[in-house]
Amino acid sequence: MKISSLSLGLVETNVYFIENDTSVILVDPANDSDLIIKKLNQINKKLVAVLLTHGHFDHIAALDDIIEKYNVPVFMHKSEFDFLTNTTKNGSEKFKQYGLPNVISHATPQSLEEGDANVADFNFKVLHTPGHSPGSLTFVFNEFAVVGDTLFKQGIGRTDLYKGDHETLVNSILDKLFELDDDLPLFPGHGPYTTVEDEQLNPYLHG
Repeated sequence: MKISSLSLGLVETNVYFIENDTSVILVDPANDSDLIIKKLNQINKKLVAVLLTHGHFDHIAALDDIIEKYNVPVFMHKSEFDFLTNTTKNGSEKFKQYGLPNVISHATPQSLEEGDANVADFNFKVLHTPGHSPGSLTFVFNEFAVVGDTLFKQGIGRTDLYKGDHETLVNSILDKLFELDDDLPLFPGHGPYTTVEDEQLNPYLHG
């Protein structure tokens, strides 16, 4: 299993490309669909699905372009299906002051729940890690995990967007992410990867 990324859009959101021997899954098509398509062409494997860690605008802006071109299913937590069309819930309304257009997707997603998941020829574990948003998900593969905006390197996700909650977020990190192997690479929605071990002294988790 191999993971690579692009950092795209206004807030430099990480878009992840997860490969096995024959296929690739795209996680969080943030923006700049032409760059995502260029990267997929370079990988030169069949795109089989899109996974969304959550439904905020900066993780979905290129979603419609991708599914129109590749006709692949989209998976996310069911509690955020309406984030795709609701600009208040997905946060794009809040950022209009910075010149960002309203972000809306017309995708028809399928639900991912906590537990073992099989998508095309990929097997992984899904953790429901709310707090940054109510339907935030973490995708745990054998070699790494993609944690969205739940945890960053020496930081945590913001909780001032729709149904964000600081206490819930911290509990998700401590009760779910910190149960993963200490040395497992954790790939966040923004910034460089980290590990459970490296985040034991994360200042946002200790007072």
